[in-house]
Amino acid sequence: MEAAAATFVRPEELAAQTRTGDRDVFVSLYEPDFDGVFDLVLRTVHDGEVAAAVLRDALEKAWGVFLEQGAPYDVSGWLYALARESALDGSTKRKSDVREREAFDYTQIDPARLSDPTAGFDTGLIELVWDAAAAFDRDSYSLLDLHIRRDMSVDDIAEHLGSPREDIAGRLSRLCDSFNDAVSTTLLVTRARHSCAGLDADLSASGSNVRRTVRRHVWECTPCRETKLRFVPATEVLGSFALMTAPPGLREQTANAFLAPLRRRRRKLR
Repeated sequence: MEAAAATFVRPEELAAQTRTGDRDVFVSLYEPDFDGVFDLVLRTVHDGEVAAAVLRDALEKAWGVFLEQGAPYDVSGWLYALARESALDGSTKRKSDVREREAFDYTQIDPARLSDPTAGFDTGLIELVWDAAAAFDRDSYSLLDLHIRRDMSVDDIAEHLGSPREDIAGRLSRLCDSFNDAVSTTLLVTRARHSCAGLDADLSASGSNVRRTVRRHVWECTPCRETKLRFVPATEVLGSFALMTAPPGLREQTANAFLAPLRRRRRKLR
């Protein structure tokens, strides 16, 4: 990651602006994005304990950069990029493939963020979208998440990841197309198959290659093509997923880890 590509403000400048110490400044910088970063990591690794460890690792990296260079003007994008880097680290292994649905609600929706708010009550669609998103590898999902759920532009992502803009634009385009196509294909099969005799016949004769069969059928069938276009895009549904907040205590534990040395120093000076 080419963190130096961004414009940084030195720690002493920030401390002077806020009339406080480096550690206080650092905590105040990451605080507004704490839950957002946790949400990104959790949705990438699918494990609460691993997500907490990844979050701490990302903030430790950010602290090191902060001491050497300061903080970039786009603090949010910087923190998300560092969190993604930590989530992709091979040392942060997922304990299991069982999602912690009892502790975190991966599929809570904010209907106001949908062009058709009624889609927010379509539990089948919502579960399908999350299952399709969760099936991506960490690298692909986290990139999609930065763009769709964090509203980071291609240029912002390219800058923070230290990657060529053309590479990021191409990957995101392919990911979005693949994601939308996978979900809309499943919806055609499960919700529109029996309304089109041709689609039903093609699927009955297709064997296991359902996606290719549906794609070929839609190319030739105007009604099915129009039906597919009426589905709410999977990317839009993903963008409407509500933020999952960090577990109680994690925010305080993390802040204390950074502030404890500062507090000890202050006590000695009294």
